[in-house]
Amino acid sequence: MEVLTPRLYIGNLSYDASESDVFDHLSKVAGVKNVEVVRDSGSNSKGFGFAEMQTLEGAQEVAKKLHDTDFMGRLLIVNGAKSTGERPGGGSRQDRPDSRPPRGDRPERSSEFDYDRGPRNPSYD
Repeated sequence: MEVLTPRLYIGNLSYDASESDVFDHLSKVAGVKNVEVVRDSGSNSKGFGFAEMQTLEGAQEVAKKLHDTDFMGRLLIVNGAKSTGERPGGGSRQDRPDSRPPRGDRPERSSEFDYDRGPRNPSYD
């Protein structure tokens, strides 16, 4: 992915890599504002994160020099990040059209359970 903003996606991180490890590594190439390693609810690294570089040129330089290079035993993936909050298949439920007809226009379904006789089995009707 092309680097169009100072924000970078840093992938294939070692699960042992901390924000300061990544910050120090990227700082060897260009100025870094901040680094976030994405973690699960148990505070374990998910193996990727984001870095905000001080300039667009710095971000481009980092991507060019550090993409596919070894860091803590793994080959880094360094690309331009999508804008904040943008994810594949994103959008809220409200943004998607509902293909079902309104509740009043739906045909009645027969019950699969008769409370007097138990589960309904059409082969016995």
